[in-house]
Amino acid sequence: MQLIPAIDLRGGRVVRLEQGDYARETHYDNDPVRLAENYQTAGASLIHIVDLDSARDGGQANLDIIRRICSEVDIAVQTGGGVRSLADLEARLQAGAQRVVLGSLCVREPELVAQWLADLGPDPIVAGLDVSPDAAGGWMPKAAGWTESGSMELFALVEKLQQAGLEHLLCTDIERDGMFSGPSVELYRALVSRFPAIRTQASGGIGSEDDLDSAARTGVSACIVGRALLEGRVSMTAIRRWSR
Repeated sequence: MQLIPAIDLRGGRVVRLEQGDYARETHYDNDPVRLAENYQTAGASLIHIVDLDSARDGGQANLDIIRRICSEVDIAVQTGGGVRSLADLEARLQAGAQRVVLGSLCVREPELVAQWLADLGPDPIVAGLDVSPDAAGGWMPKAAGWTESGSMELFALVEKLQQAGLEHLLCTDIERDGMFSGPSVELYRALVSRFPAIRTQASGGIGSEDDLDSAARTGVSACIVGRALLEGRVSMTAIRRWSR
């Protein structure tokens, strides 16, 4: 399993939100470019960057910082947040990102994402599905900053996207995001079991290095870690241990 450090940007600053709530923001005194360089030095081979301003308001609010990180570090960058059109996706790729995460579009317009997968190939596209449990015991993807439920259950949506060529999936359990409550083990076991050909990235809940071990045992290919690294709950040495 690969540990992927996360950098969330708002107003050009490094921040973290609890459960995606913009009113529950923690600001960290890190320069985002220097932080990316520190993660590279620690052994990261991929960094995950989220543009929170664009996720909420659209546009490319932090694109210049993303471009700087892509040009000043020698490792791959995966980025998402507010990608609502092909022009948005292409802007991230032109800025130097290796992969772009599509979130709400996968929920609202899976046919459009399927067309982009056909046109661009599977490697530059990551389906970023943020989910919460439903009353029937399944998982429902959310859109629009987790305020809008999709019409298709998680496994059905992933199946549809896989048929279109999807190879990269980032799945976040909303209830665990930023809460240090451990990874959603059953969710990831189910995804890996049902879609073994997809490279699944776990996200949400990591609060210790034991949590990384728990995530690895589910079979996911990678685990994104943000706040736990920033606050020292997961040491920087763990990045090299989980580099692959």
